[in-house]
Amino acid sequence: MRIAGTVIYFIYTIIAGILSIPIWIFLFIVSRTVSMKKTYEKTSMFYTKVFSFGYRLCAFFGGARVKVSGLELLPSPEGEKFLIVGNHCSNLDPFIMGGWLKNYPIAFISKPSVFDLPIAGRYMWRLRYMAIDRKNNRQGIQVIRQAADMISSGDSCVAVYPEGTRNYDNKTLKKFHDGSLKSALWAKCPIAVCVMTGAHDISKNWLRRRTKVTLDIVEVIPYEEIKDLKTHEIAERIKSVMQEKLDKIYS
Repeated sequence: MRIAGTVIYFIYTIIAGILSIPIWIFLFIVSRTVSMKKTYEKTSMFYTKVFSFGYRLCAFFGGARVKVSGLELLPSPEGEKFLIVGNHCSNLDPFIMGGWLKNYPIAFISKPSVFDLPIAGRYMWRLRYMAIDRKNNRQGIQVIRQAADMISSGDSCVAVYPEGTRNYDNKTLKKFHDGSLKSALWAKCPIAVCVMTGAHDISKNWLRRRTKVTLDIVEVIPYEEIKDLKTHEIAERIKSVMQEKLDKIYS
């Protein structure tokens, strides 16, 4: 019975992929309107919405069945912007966060190679994603300052994974790189703490069955509660909140 279900799901995915070809063509055409030689000063909600749709489409073909909780904790989309912090489970993490928080313009701090991705790289450039070189402290500070400016200007939220790289242990967090949290202090903004679970299993379930993925907004920490803290103290608080949530989920 399980083999039959796998075969049916595989055929369904292939057919859906063929039927979605016009959508991929549309996403490609829109991406070509972005110039990689131009520096964009403002985030576009049009490209945000289109890219969020593309994110959700990729998550669908990755087999992710996403459930989101805690959206009511976030400031309204028309309200103040904030720093988003999450655990890093898989390559699809930004797809899920960007796709299911589609009402919020979000620029991710990520590695430089993401801009080389076909189609997606152009959307990331247009939405002002920031590439950080962790081996270059000066460049890193510039990126964190840029992130703070984007938030404080009300242009865009910024998302970062303080673990720095994917964590293959779904129950325990890696050591945090707390430097990126300076952007919240400089922008004087809240920090939305998110926890994602289930994304670890997407790769092994792909084309066989769907994977249940949860994105929980666990807490939104007001600026007033962190303004007098050092970045390592903020990191400890965030990590504690995230680990407590993971412990509850996996207990």
